[in-house]
Amino acid sequence: MLDYDLVVVGGGIVGYFTSIYYAQRYPNAKIVIVERGLFSSGASTKNAGFSCIGSLSELQDDLTHMSSEALIDLVLKRYQGLKELQKVLGTTNIDYQEVGGYELTFELPDKDKITYFNDLLEKALQSRPFEASNHKIKEFGFSKQIKGLIKNNLEGTVNTGKLMVSLQNKATSLGVQSLTLANVLSVEEENNFVKVVIGQDNPEYVLKAQQVALCTNAFSKQFCPVIDLNPGRGLVMVSKPIPNASIKGSFHYHNGYNYFRFINGRLLLGGGRYLDKEGEATTEFGINETLKTQLLHDANQLIVPHHTIELDYTWSGIMAFGSQKIPLIHQVSDRVVAGVRLGGMGVAIGCIVARDIVHKMP
Repeated sequence: MLDYDLVVVGGGIVGYFTSIYYAQRYPNAKIVIVERGLFSSGASTKNAGFSCIGSLSELQDDLTHMSSEALIDLVLKRYQGLKELQKVLGTTNIDYQEVGGYELTFELPDKDKITYFNDLLEKALQSRPFEASNHKIKEFGFSKQIKGLIKNNLEGTVNTGKLMVSLQNKATSLGVQSLTLANVLSVEEENNFVKVVIGQDNPEYVLKAQQVALCTNAFSKQFCPVIDLNPGRGLVMVSKPIPNASIKGSFHYHNGYNYFRFINGRLLLGGGRYLDKEGEATTEFGINETLKTQLLHDANQLIVPHHTIELDYTWSGIMAFGSQKIPLIHQVSDRVVAGVRLGGMGVAIGCIVARDIVHKMP
């Protein structure tokens, strides 16, 4: 129970997909996933269930930091990742719904920008994803402060819990083992294997691995201090039931920093990190009251202006960002590969990162 062909550190979307792809490539391999929490400790079990490839304002901002070719490649990878997600796990099993992603704007949408990004992405996506949907503002019941809606027809939602259960079931069916509440203290190279040390207090356990995949995203600096990686905490809140709340779609505003959707008559609302980027650059879970107050204000003033929102649940998840939006596949050594920096798009691009991790392994 201590010797493995592959030890995957991190039991989130990337970790499970890495184990699945490796098991498919090497059917006789002995594989274990090691997760420090009872469930995934990052954002994989704590996200809002959005399947996104990028809103118009996000892509516009991205073009100030990368070439148009790099942006096209990144968006295509996100789109391919969503298709792969459905192919591997099944659309029904994860409750995948391509209901569209809507960006709320506080001024009328720029039709020239919509045309520009449709032209830019059409060849890669075989689609013109963006369209103005201002006529739905009244239908959705949003405040008159919202002047425009820009729909991305290729976006939608998933059920996060069902997604993770489906990943676990798929991995188990391929013979992958998993250890939870198993905190990895260190990953150490030896002459002909890698030593993975696990322990909460005492005793410590040592796994021997031929290959190690580090799939711990924002928590990865413990193992790779030099990588370009910064944590970003995300706040998510869920309201008590709201009468007649049945809007379909995923919604974004403030350049994608804020997001919401309606689930079973409740409003799920999250984001606000732009209000305190420094304070939210942490791997500590917790609720930032400044963000919570502003998001609750938005809910009552912009999203459901004729109903007073009362919260039922709040939680936080930890994402990872860097100087580039492109995920980082880092070859730590011949036996150790890290796949990190998903930029808050783990649902869409997690399986693509996992595939690249396995391709890096001999």
